[in-house]
Amino acid sequence: MAAAEILPYELYSDAPGILLNKPEWEAANAAHPPSFDFGSSPSGWPAKFTGPNVWTGEYLKSNPDLYIRTLSQLEIAEIETAIKKWKTLALPLSAVRREDFPLPTLGPVLRQLSHNIYHGVGVQILRGFPVSKYTKDDQIIAFLGINAWIGDRRLNQGANRGICHIKSIAHINPEERGKIYVSAQDTNAQMYHSDAGGDIVGLMAVSLSGIGGASTVASAGQVYNQLAQHRPDILRILAAKKFRWRANGIPDEGVNLIHHKDNQIFLNFSTRTFIGYSELPERDQDYPALTFEEREAFAGWQWVADQYRLEVDLKVGDIEWVNNLHHQHARRGFTEDISNPRHLLRVWLQDTENTPDIPSDIKNKFDAMFSEEPSFYPLDEIEEDYRRRTTGIFTGSCKTETATERLERGGVGANNANLVR
Repeated sequence: MAAAEILPYELYSDAPGILLNKPEWEAANAAHPPSFDFGSSPSGWPAKFTGPNVWTGEYLKSNPDLYIRTLSQLEIAEIETAIKKWKTLALPLSAVRREDFPLPTLGPVLRQLSHNIYHGVGVQILRGFPVSKYTKDDQIIAFLGINAWIGDRRLNQGANRGICHIKSIAHINPEERGKIYVSAQDTNAQMYHSDAGGDIVGLMAVSLSGIGGASTVASAGQVYNQLAQHRPDILRILAAKKFRWRANGIPDEGVNLIHHKDNQIFLNFSTRTFIGYSELPERDQDYPALTFEEREAFAGWQWVADQYRLEVDLKVGDIEWVNNLHHQHARRGFTEDISNPRHLLRVWLQDTENTPDIPSDIKNKFDAMFSEEPSFYPLDEIEEDYRRRTTGIFTGSCKTETATERLERGGVGANNANLVR
């Protein structure tokens, strides 16, 4: 793909014709007459949220010490020693815990980063890990070991995966892979979303190439404050309307998408949930299509989030953590060199020392998804794709293929060796 083929982000939509791009949102917003009464914020909600997790990207860019921490040579040496120690234990990757991955100097630093993720700005980047010098196995061991100090619970990402490979499979023959259902599997941009599960989303950049792909994060509190001032009707839709989709832990009557609890805004939703994506675009016909007001609400949230985004061009070896309860994240589209593809590792985490009392709509979904600890740690995207296809599980919320879809999919086209690590 040539650089010129990257669609400008303001023209991007996960679902063209349904989810509004920026010009479409601006036109819809401008269509309301100046005298139109948008009402007030949701009943019982504050006029604005305050606190360290309410920020603009411009502010964080001016204060990098709030979210970027660079490893010292001593700390890198500690990680290497911990990798070697872990390998002598001959345990499965599911057993990686902080007590068996000792980091005497770095460990307390990581515990402070965990505190910052929950109680500070909610986004942290650990920079300087020389990931390229390690084998695939050692990269994963290091990633899991470091993350064990951030959160003591590693959560199931669907198909019993404890780790996910964010890596495009779009170049693989469709007959030899599963259907693409999330932007983790292609080079397209992403609209702002919460991951399906976990307090924290953790990512490590294993390799990067091509052009684009910047990581963006937005503070939900900042988005709320802007909408409360200019479009409170959007907040009422997201806070009071019951949105319905098929997922473990979601009741038939649906759930609210934003929540107010303990003077904090909580959220956990992705617009793809209601529409589908890429090669699985179909909407669940049991539920009504989105109304224009709902589509406008999603667009307002999306484009205000982008207005206040923190945008980061990750470096190879960067580990980025985002609070998945108070923020949403996205990605710019990118090109890549297939011989050295863009590759990130992902975990979903919870830290029992810091986790808050979350709203019931979110808790019910998390409890349904995370009843068992994951035991499958694929070495690469091929093993991961094979597991998804053989189980029929496509998302973290456990949507499954129908029997007809599974038959239509045909052969496996991947090696079944060493599926459980």
